[in-house]
Amino acid sequence: MEPVLLEDFNVQVDPSEVKRLLGHREDEHAAASERLDGIIADSLQVAEGLIAPKGIYTVTAGCDLPGSTIFEKLERVAFCVCTIGPALEREVSVLTGRGDLLYAVVLDTVGSAAAEAVAEYIDGKIQEEAGREGLKTSCRASPGYGDWDLREQAGIFQLLPADRIGVTLTESFMMVPRKSVSFAIHIAERPARMRSENSCRNCDRVDCPYRLLA
Repeated sequence: MEPVLLEDFNVQVDPSEVKRLLGHREDEHAAASERLDGIIADSLQVAEGLIAPKGIYTVTAGCDLPGSTIFEKLERVAFCVCTIGPALEREVSVLTGRGDLLYAVVLDTVGSAAAEAVAEYIDGKIQEEAGREGLKTSCRASPGYGDWDLREQAGIFQLLPADRIGVTLTESFMMVPRKSVSFAIHIAERPARMRSENSCRNCDRVDCPYRLLA
C-alpha cells in the first residue's frame, strides 16, 4: 500500500508517566515531590507549543523490509516512523545552555513521553484499520530492542519516505529528531508475539528504575 501520512492530531502526556521516566519514588520527601510536580506541570505547558506530532506508515509483506529477515515469514506488517518534531529538543538545548538543568531534564523527559504517545496513537489507528478487516495486531516492536538489530532501522527508512515528516537517519542508525520512534506491527488473525517488542516487561534488567511492575 501507499504510505499513510498522519499529522495535525493531538496527543496527551500523562504527568505520572513523566514522573516514572524520571525515576521518581513515591516515598520521596513531600516537598521535593511537590516541587517536581510543579516543574512537570510547567514543562507540559511549554511542551504544548513545541510538539508537532507526525507519523508515516505502510502495510506490506514482512519480506519487503530491505536488509532484514526477521519478519520474512509474516504476510502483513505495518512499518512506521513517527516524531514530535525538533522544536522541543531545541528548547532543551537552550535551557541546558543557560544552566536550567533540572528544567532541561524534565522537558526532555516530557518529549520522550510525548514521542511514545505519538507511537501509541498511530498504533491505535493501525489497530482500527486491521479491525475493519476482522484482523488483530501484535504489540509494537522497535529496532534496537530484543533480537531486532538497530542497524536494520536503515531498512525502514528505505521502505518509508520518512523525510516527509522531517525525520532522517544518522550513520549510526539513530533518528533525527531524537524524539522519534520507529516500529513494526504484525497484522493477522493470530498475530505473532514478537521477541523484539518495545516493552519493559521483556527486559532482563531487574534493577532498572524505569521497569514496569508486571
